[in-house]
Amino acid sequence: MALTTLAASPWAYVVMAGILIIDGFFPFVPGETGVVTLAALGAAGHGPNVWIVLGVAIVATMIGDAIAFAIGRTIGIRRWRWMRGPRVSRAFEWAAAGLLRRPTVFLMVAKFVPFARVAVTMTAAAGRLPIRRYLPISFAASTFYTGYHVIVAVIAGKAFASMPLLGAAIAIVAVILFGALFEVVALRTRRREERATPPPDGTGTAWVDPASPEAERVSSDRPLDS
Repeated sequence: MALTTLAASPWAYVVMAGILIIDGFFPFVPGETGVVTLAALGAAGHGPNVWIVLGVAIVATMIGDAIAFAIGRTIGIRRWRWMRGPRVSRAFEWAAAGLLRRPTVFLMVAKFVPFARVAVTMTAAAGRLPIRRYLPISFAASTFYTGYHVIVAVIAGKAFASMPLLGAAIAIVAVILFGALFEVVALRTRRREERATPPPDGTGTAWVDPASPEAERVSSDRPLDS
């Protein structure tokens, strides 16, 4: 079939990498679907090498996250009007609060929530998380996130080796369901934290959006990981 033919082509890696890069800063693109599909077909013997899929996916995911990080560092999270809407502002405030408490864990966990991972990455950049600290976290988070999808895909692909497309479909459904469950848990946790503590306002804390008016009133020598 056309899908298995494309999966066996070197172009499959290029397409997957492109989707993952875009997904890093534009979460409406289902990047994990490409990873799961190729890994499942590869495990069933009808696609690319699973280890190459994993390696390319990790690198592409890091590049996508780096673009989101660069956007946050360059324009901040208050520059455009849509960023200042109530729901988006709450998401950024929630991300700031989490990054202040546990930046490493928060960046890794946020990978599993599409919209949250972009907000958290941009907030970390706007809050001046040092690049030297961000890069190893990004590598660890990308490896853990991508590895999970590949493991699920390999299990499904091998279990349905005689029906590779069915195995790929089952793997996709599994990761989507897990992602939805994770998002529900994260949303409930966020709401509980919002009720328990007031959102950060950029003053009196280590975090501040450089693009916000508060940036002029906060010393520039107080980075996120201070």
